[in-house]
Amino acid sequence: MSIRWWWLVACVVGLVACGTQELTAEQYAVEIEGLVQEMEDSFAAADAAWEGQTPNLEGAREYWDERLHIRSEFLEDLEQLATPPEVADMHSAALEVFERIADADIAIAELVASYDDIDEHRPWRDSPEGRASLAVLEEVFEFCRSSQAEFDATSQREDLEEVPWLPPEMSSVIKVAFGCPPAE
Repeated sequence: MSIRWWWLVACVVGLVACGTQELTAEQYAVEIEGLVQEMEDSFAAADAAWEGQTPNLEGAREYWDERLHIRSEFLEDLEQLATPPEVADMHSAALEVFERIADADIAIAELVASYDDIDEHRPWRDSPEGRASLAVLEEVFEFCRSSQAEFDATSQREDLEEVPWLPPEMSSVIKVAFGCPPAE
């Protein structure tokens, strides 16, 4: 065989073996849990770095650049997940709500970019953009809580996990911890 032929075979095998495979609902939940945790850890680090410095315009702009980067990476990773059919609606809703919070963050970053000076850590909180962001963030938290509840409801199936005649999607238990803030 020619080198070209081997290359073609390797590409086809690679696509079949490494291509986008549909995840099970359990695998999807674990992937989402990891993505959320990574995002939250990144936000905590950015917040700590910002809060640990004297407020200044350059620092505020860098802080918001970092936040936008974190949101963008999370959305890209979320969009790339091969979503199982049983959670497709939840996945679409997640994309929608996280796109909305990303847009709210963009609005705050644009507001911060318009500042001439800054002398406190979060002057944007009391702006229309800040209030709009908090409202969307509460929607994100509510989505988190409802998604957690949906996955938690599968624990009622625990007794059915080993029933051989039951389809796996009706007996699978999905254990995931998103770490959603409690409702106020």
